[in-house]
Amino acid sequence: MKICDPLFTKTYKNANEFSPNPGSIYILGDSPEQRSAHYKYWMSTVSDVEFINIIKQDTSYFDAQTKDSEEHINLRSIDQLKNFLEKFNRDSIYLDITGLAHHIWAPLLKASLSMFKHLMAVYVEPASYRFSSTPKEGEIFDLSERISGISPIPGFISLKDPPDEEKVCFVPLLGFEGARLAYLIEQVQPPGEKIWPIIGVPGFRPEYPFFSYHGNQLPLLRTHAWKNVRYAIANCPFSLFYTLEIIASEIPDNFIKIAPIGTKPHALGAILYSLENPDSVELVYDHPIRKKERTEGIDRLLVYNISSFIARSQEQL
Repeated sequence: MKICDPLFTKTYKNANEFSPNPGSIYILGDSPEQRSAHYKYWMSTVSDVEFINIIKQDTSYFDAQTKDSEEHINLRSIDQLKNFLEKFNRDSIYLDITGLAHHIWAPLLKASLSMFKHLMAVYVEPASYRFSSTPKEGEIFDLSERISGISPIPGFISLKDPPDEEKVCFVPLLGFEGARLAYLIEQVQPPGEKIWPIIGVPGFRPEYPFFSYHGNQLPLLRTHAWKNVRYAIANCPFSLFYTLEIIASEIPDNFIKIAPIGTKPHALGAILYSLENPDSVELVYDHPIRKKERTEGIDRLLVYNISSFIARSQEQL
């Protein structure tokens, strides 16, 4: 069994301890969350770093601001994404996913993989999540306003014919929002014995896995999917990647539908796994509209060496 290799992750106790290397690009996105502004601690002190601030995140495009210009980029055009990144003429890139929605950072990651010698992802944990003032079943925290509905993440549209239902496995990456899991199960309609949920253990904090169980208990009990629960370190995309490999080995010849509705590091691992296994994986995402102040404070900053992980994975094939 593979484990989460610490060589691929660097952990900093706070944002002040980190700064990007000279000669690199750093892509980030602002949000109302305090943790997405961590770069302001060191932005003025680093040298020879091209900062790209994504100032507008739409469903099909983003607007990016650099020191010289502002550009409008179509998310569904891989060529436009690559042309935008290529003009900076750098061999290293940091993709800070903290303040970016999945449908923004995922296509940027896909475009960057073949373009840069060094690709790192950055993620900052929140100090805490905001509890709901009027908690309901499956809604412990006040995280999302609503769900936009299932649609492909740009650049990750599956063109394969739907496989036989008996050969489809549904793998939801669980967070705290049981309403999202219930919605996805209703839309995907997988048999209960074909649902393999993954919970972040250890969590960002020791109590978080229990919140995940509590928030998702109704759909887990109703489908009996609790019997198939697996675990992956909550802040480690590589642990999630390896867990998906184990599940796939236990259900050979199955097509896997992955729902990245948990932590962003888990979503990052799911994206990497789907890129490695495009013929047997489909991403199922519900595109939530996030509450503006759903988290509080800033905790650890993690840097994931994506290019080294991909190189190691290819060596092991």
